[in-house]
Amino acid sequence: MSDSRVFLVTGPTGAMGGTVATTLAASGHRLVLAARNETKLKEIADLVSPADQVATVVADTSEPLQARRAVSETLDRFGRIDGLIHLVGGFHVGPVVLTDLDAYLRMFQANMLSAVSATQAVLPQLDNGGHLIYLSSVLASEPFPGFGAYAASKAALQAWAKSLAHEVKGRGVHAHTVVMTMADTEEARAQRPHVNFEHATKPKAVADVIDFLVSPAADGMYGASVPVLGKFEFSTALMAGPPGAPQLNRL
Repeated sequence: MSDSRVFLVTGPTGAMGGTVATTLAASGHRLVLAARNETKLKEIADLVSPADQVATVVADTSEPLQARRAVSETLDRFGRIDGLIHLVGGFHVGPVVLTDLDAYLRMFQANMLSAVSATQAVLPQLDNGGHLIYLSSVLASEPFPGFGAYAASKAALQAWAKSLAHEVKGRGVHAHTVVMTMADTEEARAQRPHVNFEHATKPKAVADVIDFLVSPAADGMYGASVPVLGKFEFSTALMAGPPGAPQLNRL
């Protein structure tokens, strides 16, 4: 327990929240889970064992005042805070001509500005170092058609987090981004029965990487963008088959 830390986890009611919370708690970390939906928040907190390692606060941490309140309640509950695990995010798909400006604003609010708000609340408390973890998407660097608003907001998040990492590393604060693709959850499988989920990201794989990034084993890492993509791959009709296979697409 000497490496036990206290983290504010924002957006834990999403696809990754339960697995991330239980994994971090299993490593001895104490958590304050902050989200807007009180019912789902309690469901996630109930997964964590032992129960005294977790607390909840109903708050929209994309709002600066509520983010600061979540930090204050973390300090009141555990007497310290060692970092932020930011799981807040949103998704949109649609061609440019049919995507109104409000959709872009929603994506930047959910995927980038929410991270700024939560970080600005936590960062002043990290006088003795700490950890800031954000989730991004492989589409930030290789976007599909129709994913412009979502991909642009995630690309902005990664650029901002890289800049932040340079700002804070001198004071021992580690800022990292975990890059993933679609999460392999029961809900996602039910919605997309024909998708090959071998190409999706396992929530436990992301949780294990986050657990590593906040551990002493990662003390030498600053500003990393860590891909956790499972067996995801891009494909093209120009790609050759394996050695010895018939080449169907010849130039």
